[in-house]
Amino acid sequence: MRAIDLEARVISAVDEIRSGQSVENDFIECKRDWPKENKARQLAGSLNRAAGDPVVYIIGIDEKDGTVHDVAGTDILDWWAQITNKFDHTPPEMTRHIHVPVGPNGESVVAVAIASDRAPYVVKTGSANPSLEVPMREGTGTRSARRDELLRMLIPVTKLPEVIALQGYLRATYRPEIRRATPQGRSEHQEEALVCNGSLRVFIAHNGRETVTLPTHIMSGQLWIGDEAFATKVGPQVLDKDKQPDPLAAPITTREAITVTTSGAVTLSFASKNIPPQKRRILKNSPSLKLDIDLEVLGGARPVRLTVEMRREDGRLIKSEYEEALGKWEVANSEIS
Repeated sequence: MRAIDLEARVISAVDEIRSGQSVENDFIECKRDWPKENKARQLAGSLNRAAGDPVVYIIGIDEKDGTVHDVAGTDILDWWAQITNKFDHTPPEMTRHIHVPVGPNGESVVAVAIASDRAPYVVKTGSANPSLEVPMREGTGTRSARRDELLRMLIPVTKLPEVIALQGYLRATYRPEIRRATPQGRSEHQEEALVCNGSLRVFIAHNGRETVTLPTHIMSGQLWIGDEAFATKVGPQVLDKDKQPDPLAAPITTREAITVTTSGAVTLSFASKNIPPQKRRILKNSPSLKLDIDLEVLGGARPVRLTVEMRREDGRLIKSEYEEALGKWEVANSEIS
């Protein structure tokens, strides 16, 4: 993990904590103080769950209220030696540690990235029976790994690509119900509906040698309107065969999948059609929207989740008898998790 990527992930997490959201999951932990050596089991459980992705510790912040605490009195190498001493034979590797400023008055936290690419990780229990354990993180707890989970750790896992939104937009449109007879004597009927759709130009960074496949039928998304999420259909925009790039120069898109052999950009379309019309007023006044997109990877341990923040663009909102434009939002920033 590059230093800039680690710093960006920490700053984003701190912002979410201060806005009242919880950020802790299998891959990121917030600690007010340096974890004691008895937390090695919890760390091993997170690493075994991560399946090759790094686990990040943010040390020096209270996950409940976002207050920053001074942790400068501990030598990080001494702390790490105490943690790794609890692992059997092959301890994890601390790949990076940096101080990240998170406040206007010089407050900073310590960010630690820990590699999980040598799983399974085994810890000493401190007792004679059993003396060793392979932990597995589950939710906020840690338990012993099951046999099938141990086997999955030994199966080669496809390295997840990095995905970032370069540009894109979302439009929201309200269509009122219309029932009437036309001058020609025909019946005209339009169901009431609220539709959000758009497209994203995303860059897929492919760092491995193997081909990565992102199947279309299991791509999914969620559009957040306020604190409520709505299912969003996602799929690639498919180019004609004569317009497809060389597979060695950019990803190939078909109706079935995105096939990646090298880094490049593709366009994703998305649409949310089951939004209650009552959300019309909220959308009309929303300065920002959030879109989560999950891209499953064949052979991957988990999907690539792309979170896109979108900001409202100023512009004239057109209204007609048949539909009303509620707004247009464009990509402000994005991150993967």
